[in-house]
Amino acid sequence: MRAGELVLREMLIAQPESSDRAKSDIDQARALLDAKEGILLDWDGCVALNDLPHAAGLRFIATFLDQIAIVSNSSTLRPGDVSRTLAQAGISFPVERVILAGHQALLRAGQVNKPTLVFGSLQMRALARELGVQQVKQHPEVIVLLRDTRFNYARLTQGVNALAEGAYLIVANPDLTHPGGQGILVPETGALLAALLACVAVDSARVEVIGKPNAQLFQRACVALGVEPSQAVMIGDNPDTDILGANKLDMGSILVSPGSSLLLTDLF
Repeated sequence: MRAGELVLREMLIAQPESSDRAKSDIDQARALLDAKEGILLDWDGCVALNDLPHAAGLRFIATFLDQIAIVSNSSTLRPGDVSRTLAQAGISFPVERVILAGHQALLRAGQVNKPTLVFGSLQMRALARELGVQQVKQHPEVIVLLRDTRFNYARLTQGVNALAEGAYLIVANPDLTHPGGQGILVPETGALLAALLACVAVDSARVEVIGKPNAQLFQRACVALGVEPSQAVMIGDNPDTDILGANKLDMGSILVSPGSSLLLTDLF
């Protein structure tokens, strides 16, 4: 990690103490953005709420279109969903540059290629079938945990007992919540993971977490863009996932609202 970028990250995360400090933060963020070839852009909370992109997010994507990969911990969206949403707003965004935790978790289950229990929405279970995941309801050797709004006591019991029997657990993301509209917090995959682990002890070697801040999504996005992590910058609103994960890879990072006082519109 270069010392200058470390100082910049610390400055961007801090709240500005004056208008001069705020202008300095904006100038340095723009300089960092200009210096990088690739942009990893968070989706939830950063450019979209309830999976609908806001005007500033659309303008940013349109401005830097060729440099951007969308990198999200979402475990309910498919890459095509994001691409179609942007197409409806007049932006043609390549589906191969949409890197989503839920999709990557299912791809990983396909690689493991063992009987798998998927906790997730109907459309994500359908995606699992398309990807060749061997789905079962009893005695799975693998569990894929996505955000499942129908998760209940019966599913908790099913998951706990599968883990007790030695099932390998693939988790889309560790997030406890994500921001919804009007300040509402939406429970996330990490909350379901906490419920499972409260009931049964699982060796860390049998748990694989795909999403940010772990490296996999960042690395896949860099491959999609054809850049090294040192040539990219992560823009997101969550210091514990977006910024921490980028820092681990010596990648530039910019924390924006609601995670800081910097707005996406400040960057261009």
